[in-house]
Amino acid sequence: MNDNIGTLFTETRQGKGISVDEAAEAIRIRIEYIEAIEAGVIDFNLPDIYKRGFYKSYADYLGLNVEEMMAKCPIRPFETLESSQKRREMVSQVAKKTQEVDHDNLKTSFTDDIANPPRAPSSPKIAFHKTAAFKIGGILLGSATLLFLILYGIIAHLGNKQIKAITQDNISELIQKRIVLRSSGDVKVMVRSEKDKSKIFSGTLSKGGEKMITYEKPIELYFNHGESLTIEMDSGEYLHPDSGRGGIQIK
Repeated sequence: MNDNIGTLFTETRQGKGISVDEAAEAIRIRIEYIEAIEAGVIDFNLPDIYKRGFYKSYADYLGLNVEEMMAKCPIRPFETLESSQKRREMVSQVAKKTQEVDHDNLKTSFTDDIANPPRAPSSPKIAFHKTAAFKIGGILLGSATLLFLILYGIIAHLGNKQIKAITQDNISELIQKRIVLRSSGDVKVMVRSEKDKSKIFSGTLSKGGEKMITYEKPIELYFNHGESLTIEMDSGEYLHPDSGRGGIQIK
């Protein structure tokens, strides 16, 4: 991070007569994280979503222009829900297009071969199988090439500098979403899948505690002291439950 940005944090805090200890207590993060931001080096050993969240919370606490400060933040944000949804739709369209190409072409190939079998004088049956095999091989090769080009285009569009293999794990990672739970007091929390009610997390967050939850499908979040709970979405938005005991759905 540019040293001038760190200096801006420091001078703004000092101008308001706030100590580092007071700032850390107010926004519920460690003193060393405050000092790292003011020093201009966000290099503490935490996931980027935490670093970006601390940076944003501190800028907001000091009354700085949050939008301008986030534009200067050296930590890149996670993709927004909208871009994640577009990516899932693109992958789904690729898979659907490949299935349609394979099904239609194979159906046409076998229909043509049965209606017009090759007239080889020596071995008609063997010639038929060879012709079908060549056509099927050509169709599969063409489909594989089309799929590769489409996936390559998706990767290039997303800004990757190197081509990497797209596996099932890669696709799963693309559609994953994240939330971060932070507590200002002891809060019992349970997170489960909305569809099959399977439990994703259950436990107690102590004062100042944090928990990152990753999920793919809509989830349900239940708590006993909502007033002490802050939920950070992967889009950078924050949710603050009003009720003491209750639950919310997160898409």
